[in-house]
Amino acid sequence: MIKWEERFATGDDGVDRQHKLLFDMFNDFEASIHEGRGESYLKSSFPLLEAYAQAHFKFEEDCMERHHCPVSQDNKDSHQTFIVKVQDFKKKFQSGLHEDDLYIQVHAFIERWITSHVIGIDTHLKACIKSKKID
Repeated sequence: MIKWEERFATGDDGVDRQHKLLFDMFNDFEASIHEGRGESYLKSSFPLLEAYAQAHFKFEEDCMERHHCPVSQDNKDSHQTFIVKVQDFKKKFQSGLHEDDLYIQVHAFIERWITSHVIGIDTHLKACIKSKKID
């Protein structure tokens, strides 16, 4: 479970709201695995996750560009890595690989990616927003 904490804040309310939604989706996925519903959750979640990623990544990338954030390219690269990895998991799932191990792999990847990406890249946005307000 990933709980929202101030350390995840980016300084942009829209980005933070979207991140909280992602955290909720991740926590729902974790609960479904524990309840033995990993397969059905993943099946219904791939389209939602892909749509979320497309919309959120564009919103966040535009926000970083607007605020001249120096990690903007790193952010885009990380987003692309996420998209490719999710597509890889989806292909495995669609090929009939529905074992618990796949759910655990997807869960572990998303958990690592969320925490490292939001803290390691997205939170740089806060300083950029603050410096713009001072100017």
